[in-house]
Amino acid sequence: MLIKNFSEELFLETARMCRQNMELDRIPDFLFREKTFGDSDFNTDITLVALEDYSNKVIGFIQAVIRQRKEGKIGYVKLLCVDSNFRRRGIARELYNHIENSFLENDVKLVRVYESYPNYYMPGVDPFYTEAVAFFERLGFTKFNDTSNLIVDLSANTFSPDDEVSKLKSEGIICYRPSLSEKEEVLNWVEKSFYGWIPEVTKSFENNPVSLFCAKMKDEVLAFSAYEVNNIGTGWFGPMGTDDKLRGKGVGGVLLIMCLSEMKNLGFTKAIIPWVGPIPFYMHYANAKVQRVFWRYEKKLE
Repeated sequence: MLIKNFSEELFLETARMCRQNMELDRIPDFLFREKTFGDSDFNTDITLVALEDYSNKVIGFIQAVIRQRKEGKIGYVKLLCVDSNFRRRGIARELYNHIENSFLENDVKLVRVYESYPNYYMPGVDPFYTEAVAFFERLGFTKFNDTSNLIVDLSANTFSPDDEVSKLKSEGIICYRPSLSEKEEVLNWVEKSFYGWIPEVTKSFENNPVSLFCAKMKDEVLAFSAYEVNNIGTGWFGPMGTDDKLRGKGVGGVLLIMCLSEMKNLGFTKAIIPWVGPIPFYMHYANAKVQRVFWRYEKKLE
């Protein structure tokens, strides 16, 4: 087996190998590019491809990133895939060992699996991929939480937020799509209230139209809801956040419906709501159903 750094010349074959060997995640080329070269923390030294010796066929892939968080550096195994015909030969372990050594060299103390927000495929390991569960647990990773992706059937729902928007307006709460000229104002508020979502909200201002709705009261931004800022082109909703001043007034639900209505108008037939905490909220406002469950894993490095 030969291990190479991921490169443009290996892109198409690697993307194809991942598609053919990830039954629940048929990642199209445009999305694979967003996740790899399109990641602001993409690093060819920790994005590796395994090739079969005699044929140079791509048989394995691992991508890792190092994110600088407030609490320090965190390493993420962003994706790991081995051709099903070449499993149980130590390929995944050898790829991972290269990554972990690089993490240690870069003073990374904590490693997590797949949940590499703001640019990520999935928020953990789907236990359907039982081989991955066994692999990471054998490596010393510990499951510390779980989460879900929900799905909304946009074609079967009619989203009409106008009445609720008017009702909130009568209470002094304005729901609107911010213009590019309001980007700084919105981001300043997000930085204070929802720091971790700055990259995704910033991304919403790069879309045309801006893929973000906000709520204001007394000229102060106090809530937001975004779409099409991660896994772009596949119908992902979020993130969203509401200041305590507006909690309990139905603002979050209205902004959610505004986004889903817009997504339907853009031609999406379904919306994915990832990494969900409050399942009842989304079920109430959008008849969302649990689509997939993910287990979250981490490992502390010495």
